[in-house]
Amino acid sequence: MKKFFYFSIFCTFIFFSCNNEDEDEVEPPRDVSEQSITDDQSLEDYLSTHFYNYDDFLESSTSSEILLDTISDDNSVKIPLIDQVKKSVISVKISDGSFVDHSLYYLVANEGVGKSPALVDSTYLSYQGKLLNGNVFDQSFGPVWFDLTQVVRGFREGIPFLKSGTYEVSEENVVSFNDYGQGVIFFPSGLGYFANNSGPIPAYSPLIFKINLYSVNQTDHDGDGILSADEFDLDGDGIGDDTDGDGIPDYLDND
Repeated sequence: MKKFFYFSIFCTFIFFSCNNEDEDEVEPPRDVSEQSITDDQSLEDYLSTHFYNYDDFLESSTSSEILLDTISDDNSVKIPLIDQVKKSVISVKISDGSFVDHSLYYLVANEGVGKSPALVDSTYLSYQGKLLNGNVFDQSFGPVWFDLTQVVRGFREGIPFLKSGTYEVSEENVVSFNDYGQGVIFFPSGLGYFANNSGPIPAYSPLIFKINLYSVNQTDHDGDGILSADEFDLDGDGIGDDTDGDGIPDYLDND
């Protein structure tokens, strides 16, 4: 009996030790190029099987909510998103100094009548973030200000395809916006969180953002009299330039 007891303790120790090792084992990051291809296929599959309520946007003055749905049953004759989106290729610099192309798809339901933001401007917008399975991971229930330098690259690269709108202030001091930009951006994990889990967003998740762009403010982050857009990323690698090599990006460095 005593021998069996010791043997049981030994087996239990081995079992939990193995489990702990498995739990502590971390999957190395996937190859960026291969993941870009995988994500692009997932995005194209989604775009080929879904549509948006384009009939509600036939009139330029219309400001309806963008709705995405599956092409099936009564919707089987709808035009798929793949035939209505445009594609922008974004080159991402990786750890070995090379660049990997990533495809960002964007839909413009209403372009807007104002100005388009630069990649570093402040934007007043409302949004909803979704995964390809339809799960909503984040949204705003009213307009919020976003500094585009503080968001994932796919979001930052997609916003400039829209323009801001106009606004009116009522006697009750209520602001209403009209003719603002409305669209959707679809981008791979390499322009999002890639190998990182971020709350309800699993690693290697392509992302979808529905966006209403109300207003844009050009920014001068360091107050040096030069717009941040004119000193942020002149070499096009998606990373803020640091001309003097002091570790502070030019758009934040007023010296």
